[in-house]
Amino acid sequence: MTVLPALNGLPVGIALAVRAEPFSAALAARSWSIRQKAERRAHLLLLQSDRGRASWQGTEIALAAPTLLWLPGNVDASVEVSAGAQGFLLSMDDDFLIKIVAGNAEALHLRRTTERVALIAGETLAPHLDAVAHSCRAIAAELRSPGYGGATLISSHLLLLCLQLLRLSASHDGPHEMAARGGGPALVGNFLQMVELHYRDGWAVTHYAKALGVTSDKLHAHCQREKSCGPRAIIHERLLREACTRLQQLDLPVEQIGYGLGFRDPAYFNRFFRKYRGASPGNYRRQIRLEHARSGPSYAAWP
Repeated sequence: MTVLPALNGLPVGIALAVRAEPFSAALAARSWSIRQKAERRAHLLLLQSDRGRASWQGTEIALAAPTLLWLPGNVDASVEVSAGAQGFLLSMDDDFLIKIVAGNAEALHLRRTTERVALIAGETLAPHLDAVAHSCRAIAAELRSPGYGGATLISSHLLLLCLQLLRLSASHDGPHEMAARGGGPALVGNFLQMVELHYRDGWAVTHYAKALGVTSDKLHAHCQREKSCGPRAIIHERLLREACTRLQQLDLPVEQIGYGLGFRDPAYFNRFFRKYRGASPGNYRRQIRLEHARSGPSYAAWP
């Protein structure tokens, strides 16, 4: 078994992927310059007291506590807080952030939220300030003095912060933006992205529709209009494509491949595959391998 090296008691991956810098009343103002190069990192600034200033992509704005500023991993920015300011500056690797939200039911909306600048302040943030500050404080404390399960604790609090950001940002969305999320091609595009995240989880069409905030009938109608087939057929096609790939490339038992795709009953996986391919998974695998053997080695595989 390979044991990941640790940094300050945490696996190196998470210790480098997440950084947290608390700041409190000081004698001088503090500033940070965020320059995204090879390393893409999202940043969260929580200003609990006093004032500050931030600029990004030609936009400059004064900050007054309480303020939550989210800067995605593709934005260069500069941030400054006054001498009396208190709060936190968190940064996280973009790939690590994607992994945190990917397994969540709201993954699609979370990712869309974290890919854009968000500024939440004043009365909108005030009722949620303690919860946001608690997560920031917990992350900073765990990075400083890690304990058992520290990686899970940090990941959990980052997910909580992203969920808070999603809720607070949604309250700022205008009717046109909300409509764009749920109509026509945009709805189908969101559905296709969600299928990529959850096609192995056995979600029913109703589950997808609920996560997208629409009825099953509306989702079906738009899929028929945009893709000439219903959402169930789209899910099944994605499952079938993955099953064919795994049967061709992996030397695992057919039952194990089916289990990895969410089929708890091997007989059901067999029926599902036969319905669309006209052959059982085992026969399909033997047929593909026989065809490859007849065609000889591929020049693309040569060194």
